[in-house]
Parts: sequence; C-alpha cells; structure tokens
Amino acid sequence: DGDGQHFQAVIVSPAFAGKNMIQQHRLVYDALGTRMHAEIHALSMKTYTPEDWAAR
Repeated sequence: DGDGQHFQAVIVSPAFAGKNMIQQHRLVYDALGTRMHAEIHALSMKTYTPEDWAAR
C-alpha cells in the first residue's frame, strides 16, 4: 500500500519443518515481537522449509 506499514514477505527457514502453516506463521510473529503491533499494520507471508523452497 506504500504507507510503510503493510508488508509482504517470503520466509524460508528450517525451523518450519514439521509445522503446519499456522505454527509457521506464529514463529514469524514471535520473532517480530512488539513490532507486529507497533510498527507493522499488516503482514502477508508465505513460509517454506528450505526443501520446499528448493522444490518450487
């Protein structure tokens, strides 16, 4: 949206292995901490394990 508060991200991490999409997104939100509420209004993300990313 160009307002500096709406973001899109592609995140590749071995930490996502064996986790469902909700669990993967929760890991990202936890890593962002308070920024998710204070600085980031909206985040659209796609999460992949390294293996899933390589297979794309």
